[in-house]
Amino acid sequence: MRNIRYILTLVLGTLSLCTWSQDYARLSERTIMGTARYVGMSGAMTAIGGDPSSVLDNPAGLGLYQRAEAMVTFDGTFDYTRQKGAEGRSYRGLFMCPQASLIFHLPNFTPNATGIQGHNFMLSYHRLQSYSRTFNGYGANEASLGSIMPAINIPFYAADQVESNSLNLRESGYVNKYSFNWALNIAHKWYVGLGLHIQDFIVVSEANYVETFADRNAEGAKYYNQNRSSLQFAGVGFSASAGLIYRPLKWLRMGLSVEAPSVGNMRTYTSGTFSALTDSLRNSYAPDLTNSDRSFHMPLHVSSSVAFQIGAYGMLSLQYDYRNQLKETPVHSLRAGLEVIPVMGMYINAGYAYESTFKPANAPVALDPDFNRQDAYFIHPRNTQYVSAAVGYRGPNVIVQAAYQYRWQNINLFAHEAANPFDIHTDTHRIVVTIGWHRN
Repeated sequence: MRNIRYILTLVLGTLSLCTWSQDYARLSERTIMGTARYVGMSGAMTAIGGDPSSVLDNPAGLGLYQRAEAMVTFDGTFDYTRQKGAEGRSYRGLFMCPQASLIFHLPNFTPNATGIQGHNFMLSYHRLQSYSRTFNGYGANEASLGSIMPAINIPFYAADQVESNSLNLRESGYVNKYSFNWALNIAHKWYVGLGLHIQDFIVVSEANYVETFADRNAEGAKYYNQNRSSLQFAGVGFSASAGLIYRPLKWLRMGLSVEAPSVGNMRTYTSGTFSALTDSLRNSYAPDLTNSDRSFHMPLHVSSSVAFQIGAYGMLSLQYDYRNQLKETPVHSLRAGLEVIPVMGMYINAGYAYESTFKPANAPVALDPDFNRQDAYFIHPRNTQYVSAAVGYRGPNVIVQAAYQYRWQNINLFAHEAANPFDIHTDTHRIVVTIGWHRN
């Protein structure tokens, strides 16, 4: 039995079907979250600024503040996930605080028309991603996990094709960002900003994969293979960002920012069991495996935008974002946001965003034979789209905002490297409420 455990551990280490590259891919996922105004604009605020969440894309947006401000946001998210062509769907409800910020304004008490008008500082917390989700996939006439394992003495049923298979995958976790930002205003024309950031994350995943064969044993039960796996990875990283907003004309703003890839360490824990029914029920166990102090990089993020101010009645913003994760395909994001001011102190927002995938449609996960892993599945979002709307009021001292966001996402979920993907569709409804206080 000890030899079987050793061989199984060695095989799963060699197969490492879902490697640290896939972990990085999960960390490169981003959801448009933040203040209600930011969500309502679908994040298209790189050239607009004046909002705590706008520093996620451009720290120069902090330079537009001319008063101190404190703000906090509450978020209710409701997910419906289903597989195309299969019955049943998964539901998730999640409530959280995705944003909190404190802004300090230091005016220049002897300003001139062409000089520095003031400095702003901000301490902030933002949630970049939440992983509370459940996927269920079902297939037929698929390749077997056993077909890509070497034919040695470990307990699996060896066949090229299964009659049916199923995967249940549950994930939880988050990516948080804690920032210190500074920005200055030069002649109300140039806004320059810098940011220092700490990002911490944890992702926990539990998966149960079962494949059943048409063949039966002497008792009439169908042969099957079952792989249960548990994965957890967590870490902390550091990054810096710089940005610029330029207003050459009263009706035109242009924004550009860069956030360097974060550097840090990640620790990974994985364990699992593999069971099979052949001539008899066989169980095996892969011991807990720990990989500590693995270096990692959060994505390089470049954001560019142009915004048009429509007198005192509002703004139209167009934005392009680029993220490049190590060992992954660059992610491209297109955003558009509109703000209308029907009466002084009130504003209405609407937005749309499209984001590409970090992987080609059917690209396999690169093998990493030096790292022992039991989890065989991997997730490739094909594309993500958002539509949103918001309404807000900014009074002499109080700020109140509310937003609704609808996100739909198409995902390829692979049970293992040789299997065809399950076609997964996720609908997400998000309700966001922001309250704040500022000095008059």
